[in-house]
Amino acid sequence: MSNKTISRVTKDRVIRTVIGCSTVLLTMQAPMASADEAALNTIDSFEKIFGVTKGKRRNHTKGFCFNGTLTLNDASILAYSNSELFTGQSEVIGRLSHKGGKSAPSDANIGQYGMSLAITTASNGINLMSMNTEDFFPVSTPEAFAELMRAKATSGDAVKAFAKNSPELQRYAAHMAKRPKVLKPYEGITFNSVNSFYLVDANNKKTAVRWSFIPSATQSINVEPSQDFFYENMQYSLDKGEVVWDMAITIANAGDVIDNAAIQWVGEHKKIIAAKLRVSSISTEEAGQCDDINYDPMVLSAGLEPSADPILQARRNIYAIGLSKRLTEKQHISKDEK
Repeated sequence: MSNKTISRVTKDRVIRTVIGCSTVLLTMQAPMASADEAALNTIDSFEKIFGVTKGKRRNHTKGFCFNGTLTLNDASILAYSNSELFTGQSEVIGRLSHKGGKSAPSDANIGQYGMSLAITTASNGINLMSMNTEDFFPVSTPEAFAELMRAKATSGDAVKAFAKNSPELQRYAAHMAKRPKVLKPYEGITFNSVNSFYLVDANNKKTAVRWSFIPSATQSINVEPSQDFFYENMQYSLDKGEVVWDMAITIANAGDVIDNAAIQWVGEHKKIIAAKLRVSSISTEEAGQCDDINYDPMVLSAGLEPSADPILQARRNIYAIGLSKRLTEKQHISKDEK
């Protein structure tokens, strides 16, 4: 079986797994009315702010696909987790993206970005990750996030009014204002889990963690910045060498807040460079394998578990509703083209 065939089989398996999870979610919303309402309101706000690119994601709309592998780097991680992510080589179908729902933001403008990974282990376990360049989330609850997005969809004054009564958003804004504003290509950027997760060992002992994917080497802008130069720049980086990220896992300290993505972990922490993510190729969404994958961060195999952070569940709900919308739109687009 060729590598191309293996990748297609892996993609189909991931899509079946994730659509199955999303279908179950969408048919079991009655006990989760509040969370479901917040997710629907958030999607509605995204559409009001950015408009709708039919068949595409409502957030992180612009992006491209990549294929690669995740391999063990530091065996000390095995003391915390029996996940197959850390015992062999796993196949990765990934997506790199711009934050926001615009279909064509310029790569030449500094922004915020995302990395999503569909990781298939040697025994076909599926692990999905969806990360951002933010260090922490602006608010801690699905309801607050829905209110924030509603304010953004309304007016600048509405956002100011919301921020006035939100110490979390004030803290987030102050932190983001201090971050260096330097244009970097996707391959030169660090991506963070933002939410907390648990590593689980063979004895079911759980260790709270957050993780980041940090460039293994400095990656530069090698082509003239333009509207869509990120793709060309990464292809240049691949042609001239490697594109590799270190999976750095941060072990929670005793006083760290686990279930609140709006609180950053600060101070000294134990960190393990558990694995290496190596990109083998990139492709457009039209030619690649990532466009139909719903990167639900709560889909994890044995050895990893989500925390009780309500923002994790909110992301799952929002992604599931967005998936349903864009798959329906794609069906209609396909019928119109016939």
